[in-house]
Amino acid sequence: MGSSENAGWGVVRFDDGPRLLHLASSDGVVTLRADLSLEVNSKRLSAGNADEILGAADVEPGQEARVVLRFSAPAVDWMLTLGLSEDRQTVLLSSEVANRGDAAVKLGRCVLFDVAPERGQVELKGDDGNAVFLEATGTTSHSRVLRAADNPDGNMSRTILHLVSHAAGRALHLSFVTFDRLTTFQTFTYDPAQGVTSLQAICDFEGYELQPGQSVASETLMIEARSDFHASLHAWADRVAKHYRPAIWPKTPAGWVGWAWVDGFNVELYEDVVLRNARAIRRRLAGFDIEYIWVSIGNIKDGLPGDWLSFDTANFPHGHQWLVEQLGALDFKLGFWCGAFWMCSDLRQRVAEMRDNMLRREGKPVVARAEWQYGASGRKRPEDRPCLYSLDPTHPKTLEFLREVFTTYRQWGIRYYMIDFLNAVSGSTGGVPYDDYHDKSLIKGPQVLRRGLAAIREAEGPDTYLLSSSGPTLQNVGYMDACRVGNDYGEGRALNPESYFYPATFVVNSPDSWNSHRHASDNMAATYFTHRKLYINDSGNVMTVDKPIPRCEAEIVATIFGLGGGPAMLGDDIDRIAEDRLALIKRVFPRTPEVAVPLDLFDSPAPDYPKLFHQHVQADWGEWEIVGVLNYGSEPLVLPVELERLKLDPSHTYRLWEFWNEQYLGEASGAFEAVVPPRSARLYRLARSTPYPSVLSTDMHVRQGQVELADVKWDPETMTLSGAATRPAGEVGNLFLVAPQGWRVDDPQGLWIAKDATDESLIIRCQLQFGDEPARWAVRFGTVD
Repeated sequence: MGSSENAGWGVVRFDDGPRLLHLASSDGVVTLRADLSLEVNSKRLSAGNADEILGAADVEPGQEARVVLRFSAPAVDWMLTLGLSEDRQTVLLSSEVANRGDAAVKLGRCVLFDVAPERGQVELKGDDGNAVFLEATGTTSHSRVLRAADNPDGNMSRTILHLVSHAAGRALHLSFVTFDRLTTFQTFTYDPAQGVTSLQAICDFEGYELQPGQSVASETLMIEARSDFHASLHAWADRVAKHYRPAIWPKTPAGWVGWAWVDGFNVELYEDVVLRNARAIRRRLAGFDIEYIWVSIGNIKDGLPGDWLSFDTANFPHGHQWLVEQLGALDFKLGFWCGAFWMCSDLRQRVAEMRDNMLRREGKPVVARAEWQYGASGRKRPEDRPCLYSLDPTHPKTLEFLREVFTTYRQWGIRYYMIDFLNAVSGSTGGVPYDDYHDKSLIKGPQVLRRGLAAIREAEGPDTYLLSSSGPTLQNVGYMDACRVGNDYGEGRALNPESYFYPATFVVNSPDSWNSHRHASDNMAATYFTHRKLYINDSGNVMTVDKPIPRCEAEIVATIFGLGGGPAMLGDDIDRIAEDRLALIKRVFPRTPEVAVPLDLFDSPAPDYPKLFHQHVQADWGEWEIVGVLNYGSEPLVLPVELERLKLDPSHTYRLWEFWNEQYLGEASGAFEAVVPPRSARLYRLARSTPYPSVLSTDMHVRQGQVELADVKWDPETMTLSGAATRPAGEVGNLFLVAPQGWRVDDPQGLWIAKDATDESLIIRCQLQFGDEPARWAVRFGTVD
């Protein structure tokens, strides 16, 4: 990571002579010259071929400059606004297209930054041909860091382009800070010898017809070039949050979904599975604040998407009202899965009623999924299974249908949803393509999607938790409380012969599997800067840890959930889970909201992956660092960790503890060495050394003191270290203390005391029994003569 200081933009202007945008950093490291282009009636208009240009000037800090590119054939004005922030770090570029003609014009790609080999320039002085970039998919697909030169045919990223040159010491950032109306993406080519040879930042009107005398705005592009490789990502997320002002769900949700080791379709009655686990949670996880029970597919009659209000009494014989009441008596809220924009072809009457309010392609209803193999459909031959159509979110009948469904669900008491398969209507942002829809006043893509999301949000109300999945993430801002930012981590599947899992319900021993650790931690790392700014990042999805998952991999799961800051939906059969694996679940509760920073995000491009995650913990009584290290390889990993990367003073010493081994590793200064066995995780705690006894760790929570300890203090007069600990009643936990050489425990009764052979510190274990009140503890010390 580079220094946090750099000079910012020294030159920001539109040059009237060459008709190019010109940006240059004041230290001369970064120089950008770019054309702009706009497709109108399939014709490419650019700044270079404008008939007239009005206004061109240098932009001063805190100011804006406006330039009008006037064209005669077709008769449009393209008005550009170029702004520079007070601190010179950020350039904002937006535009508006006005139709001066007598006929409608069809708009296509609007390229706000257009560098081609023959026109424009991207220069990063010192770049050595090894630049990397964050491949942001803007969807639940795999986001990660790649080498820019690995794809000579060109690279693409959605909404966010973040290119890092370690040799030049700069992160070049060109990202759209608005993206709710147009599809936004960036393309570029990179040559190891020449660097960036072309670059386009595109927001696509996708054929939108602009009427005579009307105007329409593009999205807004943000351009930075900082020496801190992470700073622009945070600045972008802050600016996006300021623009959209999303309401962030105050609590980090937790619940149960099962599916890993239970099968409510083929083995047990779904109703029995749900209630058995709900009761087990209140018995075996009493006090751990698990709020939701998530039922998926089994609540819909015959499992047919679109028939949302026909409750399946085969799976739940007592009906929805009874189920809600039973769960409510256990203090749970019921949640549903819902592919809200799907309509199953087997629902023939409903399909006939809604045929005119489906998205279309080449005159036919769009097929969002060719084969549905769940529920009753899974018992049919593959050639007889139904398809799923995409409803048009802009059509009044669709909106009426959505309001009816979710208003009724609200009356039933449903307060949690996974709104799945948004790619059915998201269009060119990782979705199913369509070319015709009802309300042409909206631009195809994000506006169409968001019209449907708005109807769901309005019907459900602000007290219902909405999670999106399978499709766009960024474009859901403001409507979704959380977004799955990766694949179905930790999920199981019913015993369906068509499933990859069959004849099992879960897959183990493959970190690179689509539902395993690698995708989860990659996406957690690649999107960490959006967490609790735009929505809650749901990168952990389902927490599944029971045997026969190997213990080392179960610890990886708990580490990811401990570092991710997102929701935890339990995937295990809590009624039958092994006690030691139940203890792993307890160690990530209560949920903490912070997400760890992937320190090596830009140091480990694919096929490598981020391994080093850091979280600074600030409690009322102290502060420390949590460092998680992941190893998905088949060989041991030895990773030096420099304390400066943790923003610690390397001249000081720090006590080092590893959580999973419950091992004191001595004092570290300058750096420490993380040693991680194959397919394992390590979780380190570093706290600054003191000349008197202090807290070393606990075995109760992965944050090691953040949520379970309070009022910790050292009294130098009585030489007593004391505090309070909080866990649910009936729990037992251990507190680990350390005393430097020269100290002794004054009253050792009830304590476990060991001397470390390397530095002669005392490692002291204090066992705590928890009741209704916090457990107070105190250890009095003396000095060795």
